[in-house]
Amino acid sequence: MSQLRYFVIFLSLLTGLILMIMPLPETVQIYRPHWVALMLIYWSMAIPERIGLWFAFFSGIMVDVSQGTLLGQHTLALIIIVYINLNFYQRIRVMSLAQQAMYVFGLLVMGQVVIVWVEGIMGRPIPILAFFAAPFVGMMIWPWIFVILRDIRRKARIN
Repeated sequence: MSQLRYFVIFLSLLTGLILMIMPLPETVQIYRPHWVALMLIYWSMAIPERIGLWFAFFSGIMVDVSQGTLLGQHTLALIIIVYINLNFYQRIRVMSLAQQAMYVFGLLVMGQVVIVWVEGIMGRPIPILAFFAAPFVGMMIWPWIFVILRDIRRKARIN
């Protein structure tokens, strides 16, 4: 039964990875939220004793490989996001979905800072709209992600 529980978590992270590599038109590419980060934020908030920095590390490696970016770029961002989330999850759980969305926006902006910092070191300029657009979209869809993953977690009896 325990393997089935981890399979549900793995399947949701895989879904996030697929959503990240799904092709979009160039004009809306900058609005794509960091789906894997959103999934990791939920799972590390819901079951912090099982989802930790190792999940963030391996998920980040998978994102880096699938995106063709510098190995460790998304890994570092996801580790920072999950680390902060693991330190504050008890406070965040009791907040309303709107307050949680603002918190998620902050986490996604911190992840964007790391990604933009690495891109800047490599000499690739990032437009300012690209910096805030994806975290804003992630903030707007957070309530739906939370409700969907909570229902999946309850049906799979993951606690």
